[in-house]
Amino acid sequence: MMKKDILGLSFIILMLLPGCGKSVENKQAIASNSINVATIQLPTVKCKTCVRTIKNALASVDGIESADIDLHSKSASVKFIPAKMDIGKIEMAISQAGYDADNVKRDSAAYENLAECCK
Repeated sequence: MMKKDILGLSFIILMLLPGCGKSVENKQAIASNSINVATIQLPTVKCKTCVRTIKNALASVDGIESADIDLHSKSASVKFIPAKMDIGKIEMAISQAGYDADNVKRDSAAYENLAECCK
């Protein structure tokens, strides 16, 4: 009788182990896809065209989920996946669109290509 109990218990343990591994994998996948929010100051943003240009630039970057830009406060609230993106890369994407982002200065060539109202 003891052998049957041990065999039965062993079988149950073996059946549960693969499920445990999948559970850990799922938790890691969820953690790597968590969303962070960064607030970026945009001191050179001037108009709705600027807002649209920055939003389009950020929308094309992998790892950025969304961006809300407030023209009055001259700031952006950017939702991003930290496993794919960081604040420095967000600032660089904005800079490459022709705008200052926090302490990162705008790319001068991109700035020259902006609409006149944005300069």
